[in-house]
Amino acid sequence: MATANETTELASAFPPHALDPTNAFTEWGLTHVDANAFEDGVRGKRWTELAGAVLEHHHDALVFFGPSSMPDYLPAYLSALVQRDPALSAMPSFLLGVLTRKPNASRFDALYGNLTLEQRRAIARVLISYEAEVAGSPRQADVTEALDSYWRDQAGAE
Repeated sequence: MATANETTELASAFPPHALDPTNAFTEWGLTHVDANAFEDGVRGKRWTELAGAVLEHHHDALVFFGPSSMPDYLPAYLSALVQRDPALSAMPSFLLGVLTRKPNASRFDALYGNLTLEQRRAIARVLISYEAEVAGSPRQADVTEALDSYWRDQAGAE
């Protein structure tokens, strides 16, 4: 389970604010078929207020966020992951997929290249903690792949 330190670090790196999802899926010109329902479900809420069931229902939204919208929603998905929200099923695989630099390094770099050092560290530390929690399970390989593709080096980056 997530520690209070991880939750605090995410909130510090990604300060919660009222979400305006109007352009969440337009940056890269991609069309998310469930965009209207997603927008209705998150509008005006902070990432800390997004329920695991909402994130699970909209797990595929992760692949449609652009570089300017990903920081608004990523911490909610990370938080639900490490808190082991019981509503989660498909979301962890989608999340770990978008957090893995390969096979599309240029898209990954565009998506996360504008994150601050504090944000990259927070993501890395959450993933490292989660990797320890799922050690020995089938999920560990996916977490380790994401970490080794980029994030592990960010945990203590200067």
